[in-house]
Amino acid sequence: MKSLLILFPIIMPFVLAVLLNVLKFNNKKSREIYITCCIIFNFILTVYTMHLDIDMKLEILKMNEFINICLKIDKLGVLFSILASTLWIFTTFYSIEYMDHEKNEKRFFTFFILTLGVTIGIAFSANLVTLYIFYEMLTLATFPLVIHAESKDSFKSGKKYLIYSFGGATFVLLGMILLYNINPDLSFTAGGILNDSVNGNEKMILIIYILMFLGFGVKAAVVPFHSWLPAAMVAPTPVSSLLHAVAVVKSGIFSIVRVSYFIFGAQVMRSVNAHIYASVFVVVTILMGSFLAIHHDNLKKRLAYSTISQLGYIILGVIMLNENALIGGILHLVNHALIKIILFFCAGAIYTKKHIKNISDMKGIGKEMPITMWCFSIACISLIGIPPTNGFVSKWYLALGGLNANKMMFPIILLVSAFLTSIYLLPIIVTAFFEKNNNIEIQNNDPGIKMLFPIISITVIVVLLGIFPNVVVNFVEKIVVELI
Repeated sequence: MKSLLILFPIIMPFVLAVLLNVLKFNNKKSREIYITCCIIFNFILTVYTMHLDIDMKLEILKMNEFINICLKIDKLGVLFSILASTLWIFTTFYSIEYMDHEKNEKRFFTFFILTLGVTIGIAFSANLVTLYIFYEMLTLATFPLVIHAESKDSFKSGKKYLIYSFGGATFVLLGMILLYNINPDLSFTAGGILNDSVNGNEKMILIIYILMFLGFGVKAAVVPFHSWLPAAMVAPTPVSSLLHAVAVVKSGIFSIVRVSYFIFGAQVMRSVNAHIYASVFVVVTILMGSFLAIHHDNLKKRLAYSTISQLGYIILGVIMLNENALIGGILHLVNHALIKIILFFCAGAIYTKKHIKNISDMKGIGKEMPITMWCFSIACISLIGIPPTNGFVSKWYLALGGLNANKMMFPIILLVSAFLTSIYLLPIIVTAFFEKNNNIEIQNNDPGIKMLFPIISITVIVVLLGIFPNVVVNFVEKIVVELI
């Protein structure tokens, strides 16, 4: 009976989302309190479930070896679910104030809560089929958020998002069917499940891995399947934050980690050279994302292309197939989520208070919105990888991983990308603080406490995790030691 508790963090957001539309709220404030309590309650429920038993498992439906819906909690799932649940709380506070100037708030928060349940489902999936089901549900749950504005551009972006997402899912499904013919057990097992199935199947295993890598890589914005992500910037900023920091792109990364180390395993990937083929896509993703970011004046678009490049860092850590690299990759999954959500929160605050979208219009805004822009600046410094921020820690491990793999090219690419990151981020800080603007108001124009609290809180976390990284590093090392 205890194992049934694993369902609650997944099902409760669905129940609470329905109740949001059923219950009669006396006023807007009571509805906001309900939404906040829902997200916090689900966080507590998630933590409590994992505290009871980190290896809890529940088989929901098993028709055969392929159609087997099963949930399980493990250390990687714990890390991802805690990251998502925590950032969802901050995003909730932020969204309540931000969405005041948007329409259809109830619909927005309905799918906002639903998406949390689906994301926890991805974290707790025990096999490839269960992961695939929640992965598809994630597309359906986030689509209404992408088209929230109901404008021509939003519908166009939503259409592209569906085409890319379902196209990637088709690759994954094809890979799953081919994999099932080689090994009927698709359960996630640390170290992989294919060690006894390689001989005579090398080419097929390589094809299956590339299919799954590219399929899950669509949501991870791997080039050339990246263009849906900048297009989705027409969505409200809280949606952009979720897309770039937690729900969608990190689910793609999380799935690539699952496939690489819980289905194929490092030994099998080396034997079929899967990591070599994948590295071509990753290197192009890192460099192209950085180059494209430089040329965009629109702040959210620049941050979107930055995300593409930074996601390449994480995947690079995954495919280098050594401990330091994987530690760096998983660390950057966490660190990038924290950093990028700050950057998007700040971009949203600037738009809400000043209706500014372009970097060229941000002259002197650092004097008018000092707290917002100082937090933005700290996040930029961390994304570049300057100590003592958390971004430096993960990139240090990634560079060590490249040296451990005897691939000098990878640390060099990381350095080049860090230089490019400084080129597209530092001018924003210079424009905000040092360029003169006679129209800037003297009084403080930072957003209200509901938006400012998440920005400041996560900025403090970014700095603390740079100074005291072992809080996360030690847990990540426990994950990695089981995989390599």
